Amino acid sequence: MTNNIKILVCAHKYAELPQHEYFYPIHAGKERSNEALPYQPDNTGDNISAKNGNFCELTAHYWAWKNLKHVDIIGLNHYRRYFDFFRPFSAFSPDRSFIGINDFLRKPYIFPDLKELLNDCDIILPNTRNYPYDLTTQYSVFHIVDDWNILKDVIKEITPDYFPAFVKTMDNCNSLSNYNMFITSWKHFDGYSEWLFKILFEVEKRVKLSLYPNQARIFGYMSERLINVYCEKHHLKIKHYPVIMPLDDFKEDYNPTNLQYTMRKIRNNIYYFFMKKAF
Repeated sequence: MTNNIKILVCAHKYAELPQHEYFYPIHAGKERSNEALPYQPDNTGDNISAKNGNFCELTAHYWAWKNLKHVDIIGLNHYRRYFDFFRPFSAFSPDRSFIGINDFLRKPYIFPDLKELLNDCDIILPNTRNYPYDLTTQYSVFHIVDDWNILKDVIKEITPDYFPAFVKTMDNCNSLSNYNMFITSWKHFDGYSEWLFKILFEVEKRVKLSLYPNQARIFGYMSERLINVYCEKHHLKIKHYPVIMPLDDFKEDYNPTNLQYTMRKIRNNIYYFFMKKAF
């Protein structure tokens, strides 16, 4: 493996971004935008840029999968979400924390040795968030349950070998790596992308897309869950890191302490355990 590394930084508008040779800014949804951002547009070559309203950052993901060549390590960040690799006690940290944008940009962004790190694991994902109920219930509470049932049917029908991993990860688990963020080898990225878009394009044929902008982001929400399913199916070794989110209007009270977060995680796990036993 060589050091040909690209970490996508997905943006739908202009923003000041940290500078690093690995970062590859990409304009997600360029086909739907009149802005000429100084980033790689996602509407060249083989692309689904016009679907950005429903696929979110996955239009950038798809573009990279179909158009980038000779990449060994690939990752996806957002213009306001980055891995916080050097946070102290990161295993006990919230899955996300916040910082003022000026403070974030003042210091150079530093990566660990990704090649060495991926010799010890298969994929880097955000710290998990733990809920007081299983992930199927979590999706049903915050999104549209009929869409979830269609997704479940599609996986069972067209990739039945993934269905046990889906049931284990979604119906019998309460922890989730969110945000559609990852860093992995091209091999795993290629395999995940092949499966992911096969599933989502079939779901797209069957669902009635919501007219509400938030719920219309359906395939972004689904893929946040599906990367966890893929990792379970292929028994990928995961290294988790927290996420740092730069904000223009940052306030210190946005961030829970590690102790507060850990106590909430324990409380949710206990509640989930007893609710599961009750049913």
